[in-house]
Amino acid sequence: MRVTDVALATSIPPMMRRPGPGGIEAGPAWRAACAASWCAAGWRVMTVNPEAEIGRLGDLPPGLETVAAEPGVAETYGRPGAWISDALGRAIATGAPVVGLVNADILFDLDPVQRAALVERAAQGMVACNRTDVLHRHQGEGIAYRYGYDLVLMPRALALRLDVSGFAFGVPWWDYWIVLDAMLQDLPVTAAQCEGIRHLAHVPAWDRTGWRLALAMLMRRLAPRRADLSRLAPGPVAEAMADLLLAVAPEGEAGYPVDDLMVISGTRFGIELVRMAERNAWRLEKP
Repeated sequence: MRVTDVALATSIPPMMRRPGPGGIEAGPAWRAACAASWCAAGWRVMTVNPEAEIGRLGDLPPGLETVAAEPGVAETYGRPGAWISDALGRAIATGAPVVGLVNADILFDLDPVQRAALVERAAQGMVACNRTDVLHRHQGEGIAYRYGYDLVLMPRALALRLDVSGFAFGVPWWDYWIVLDAMLQDLPVTAAQCEGIRHLAHVPAWDRTGWRLALAMLMRRLAPRRADLSRLAPGPVAEAMADLLLAVAPEGEAGYPVDDLMVISGTRFGIELVRMAERNAWRLEKP
């Protein structure tokens, strides 16, 4: 499998703000470094953005394609962006045998051997990659972040079986759902740890309303497949959290105490999903 047999989709924001050493704004430089790191692999890379953003993206690496996004994210989540289904669909449409999604603030610090190993693994099944948080561009060691996936690669045939409609870049839960959807279908999923999938640490910027809306959507998707979750033997805590969320989340009711209940039980349910994915864990070592 050649590394050029990969189509990777993302949604690069026109402006990225990140704290740097000494209070220096590091966002623009980090944004540029991330985009350049994907294209260095020789993969086909595209950024899917609302039409109003495309003219404000500035200089992008040669070969990085810009694609106009399907509308509706701003109306649903209160912020502009791209649908995960739209981005994944664009990658699938290229015909590449391996397709994937990456968050726009993830930098690949991978040598050719690691890149090839990642693609070979992704040709066999979904690979959901944890990131390493760093405080500046050239930091050596960082802190591994387990509770979320910022890069997901998979065979094109597997991607065609997923339903990720309604989730969006920049809104939580898409990464959990794409992994859970695959597991519920008994598709192969590997949780990958790799120091070279790097992220510049920053204060979480997710919106609580969007978090709750996306979680409610996940639960609506899970409801008719609840028995499939039990078949995966997720454990008593995951079962209990799923049932609690299925009782309150899909209705979309807001306000105290439902919001707080969703945050607590949703966070714990996410932890249990991570543990399920890590039953098949793989570490991408440096050669």
